[in-house]
Amino acid sequence: MKKALAGVLAVALAGVMAGSAMAQVPNVQVYFDGAYTQTQRNCPGYAPFTTPDSLYVVMNNWNMNITGVDFSIQYPPALVYLADKAPDPILSVTIGQSPTGIAISWANCCPPDGFLPVLALKPLVMWGVCDCNQGPQAIVVGGYTPFGKTHPTAIRREDFTEHDGVGMTSLICPGFIAVQPSTWGQVKALYR
Repeated sequence: MKKALAGVLAVALAGVMAGSAMAQVPNVQVYFDGAYTQTQRNCPGYAPFTTPDSLYVVMNNWNMNITGVDFSIQYPPALVYLADKAPDPILSVTIGQSPTGIAISWANCCPPDGFLPVLALKPLVMWGVCDCNQGPQAIVVGGYTPFGKTHPTAIRREDFTEHDGVGMTSLICPGFIAVQPSTWGQVKALYR
């Protein structure tokens, strides 16, 4: 009987551990492409201050119906901020600007489904002086700075509770990771 109880307890504990390991943190991330796959990019090949470009600010893993979100974006010197564009100006309203803090709210009839990636904003930028020889430059998503927040927050539609998320960092000129060819034995020898 004790062995059976221990087996049931082990299976239950494994299920709890697997569930917590699979939990995903809600976040807000800046992407360079409309498919939401590129969070790193090198400088473009054209002259600076000539071509506008769009970024894509996406909410990931919120797992709720979202009625509002607020965050800010710190742009590096390689990007010159021009304006913010709401993805659906008919069903959403924005207050503020992304460099200092922006709040976005959606109509109560049609909240975005946070179980899928949600395009929250399309900032319009222009490439400034960008030189990858100077090292990486970060685009950092933070909290709504006029209210002193340090993390992005979203509002759940059903009960209007506020939930914290994580602001992610995207990179311009990410650089290369230096590697040295080695064998597994040489790597293990480093830790003896």
